[in-house]
Amino acid sequence: MRIERLDTSNLREGIICRHGKAGVDAIYDQMGAWVDGNLVRGQVARTDDGEVAGFVIYYPIENAPMDVDGEGVYLIQCIYVMPEHQKSGLGKALFEASIADAQANGATGLAVEGFAGRMRDGFEYKPGAFFAHMGMTPTDKRGQGTLYYVGFKDEEQAGLPRYLEPNFKPQASTSRRIKVDILDCRGCFTAVHNRNLIEAVLEQAGKEKFEVEVHDQSNREAVVDKGMSTGVFIDGKLTFFDGPISETDVWNAIEVAEEARKNATDR
Repeated sequence: MRIERLDTSNLREGIICRHGKAGVDAIYDQMGAWVDGNLVRGQVARTDDGEVAGFVIYYPIENAPMDVDGEGVYLIQCIYVMPEHQKSGLGKALFEASIADAQANGATGLAVEGFAGRMRDGFEYKPGAFFAHMGMTPTDKRGQGTLYYVGFKDEEQAGLPRYLEPNFKPQASTSRRIKVDILDCRGCFTAVHNRNLIEAVLEQAGKEKFEVEVHDQSNREAVVDKGMSTGVFIDGKLTFFDGPISETDVWNAIEVAEEARKNATDR
């Protein structure tokens, strides 16, 4: 097993969660520009025969399209090990490599959002239990997500990283159609997957029934402005916020919105 730094030469091979997915070329191109400009950093894990088995991506907080507040912190956006290589120590090796790199670049600590029981493509999505096992401490909680942190310096509790306060109020629909607002972070495949899935379901449901507005959340300024990096609002109600979603989730959300409109009309 070996760990190598993520760069433009191994990016397309190394970020394996995006292989075979729709629209990946544009995502890889954007990520490549960020890597080349040192706006995002990462590590790639290989087996002894050179096969890519996992990766980790992390940002200095001033560049991170993630809804966390803190000073001098590095934020892990994604850490992934292929199912056949899990429980082999690769996840730990990637995590330790990201800590070493963050420390070497002057970070005050490392933070990541973890979940309990969130599944995607047959594996657990950013499991909080793993981050706790790595010695990280919970510092904040929001919905199904928990923010975990390991500091490199002595800090007061008040100075630990926290979630940003959501500050986004969608504009009302300009028609009688159901308004769908998508906060879209193109640097995260989960967010890209969610947007593509939502748009596909809306197409099936009859796109003439919906008014869709997409908000680009791929930069830090947009995230801080809205207090959110990703999210989907249906008729002004926050419907999906964190983690991967399914087609069933989207259909259920549409049914709820349609029923709410029907009931409002009936009253």
